[in-house]
Amino acid sequence: MRRSKTMKIKTLMSIAASAALAVSSSGMTAHGEAGLYLIGDINGDGTVDSADASAVLAAYACISSGQDTPLYSYQESAADLNGDNNIDAVDATLILSYYAWNSVSEENAILSDFLEKQGIPQRSEEQSEPEQPEQQEDAPASVSNEHPPVEEIGEAYVYPRIDSEYAEWFWVGDSRTVGMSYSVSIDCLAKVGEGIAFFKRNYDQITRIRNKTVIINLGVNDVYNSKAYLDLYNGLPSEFLDNNKIIVLSVNPCSGSYSYLNSSIESFNNALANGLDSRITFLDSYSFMMRNGFVTTDGLHYTSATYVDIYNFVYDSLHPAE
Repeated sequence: MRRSKTMKIKTLMSIAASAALAVSSSGMTAHGEAGLYLIGDINGDGTVDSADASAVLAAYACISSGQDTPLYSYQESAADLNGDNNIDAVDATLILSYYAWNSVSEENAILSDFLEKQGIPQRSEEQSEPEQPEQQEDAPASVSNEHPPVEEIGEAYVYPRIDSEYAEWFWVGDSRTVGMSYSVSIDCLAKVGEGIAFFKRNYDQITRIRNKTVIINLGVNDVYNSKAYLDLYNGLPSEFLDNNKIIVLSVNPCSGSYSYLNSSIESFNNALANGLDSRITFLDSYSFMMRNGFVTTDGLHYTSATYVDIYNFVYDSLHPAE
């Protein structure tokens, strides 16, 4: 497969470094926290406010005096609001300006929208690259430096397709969305170990989104609760449903020690497929993966190549004629 000469890299969010894997006495793999930090949200509490501005100023003071910044690398990325590769008082001022404005504004805009209103372009960059030669069927395609190495699973790597509407996609999910973000550059609100309660805690922020394709990838952590999910999704504000394209992705299959979940996952998916509001599109990635095949790292989370397959399934479903 040929890679496009131009690809767009989105960097509105940064990813917390994966914690080391630990194996319990029962042989199950236990995963450490690997949450996502949205731009401006330095402390990762889901809110951009004066506490985040204080964290930026503290980091700036250390940098100015020649000391190491107290921020981790993923926090540094979230702190650089204007994308100039510096953490300074300008970034803190932008946070405080947004916080003050959003407190009295009726627009309830998310931070990235506020920055665009201030004339600060979002950190997406066009990178021109030479066209890659055709790959042999048994040879993996080369991988961009912006993406981690793909697990060796005996399959050719399919580079994720970045389309003209990519900037309008926004994902909401759990650890599986976190995992996808390592393999495909997606804008997302996601956290390990979460489910319907995570959506409810971020309800106001999510339902303020406008003019985007919102892809919801939740359910595996509370797969026995399909009625609560239907009530939540079908009760979303009309302004949100009518001004976005809402996609609910099916809960995807497990393997190994988690295979026992698959029958409950199928029941959950059937309930959502048959019960969602007509303004919500249900995508059955579960059936696609069962037909296409998939590889997990621990029975619950997928290899990079499988995450790319899921992304491409969504792309193909939304762009069937391309």
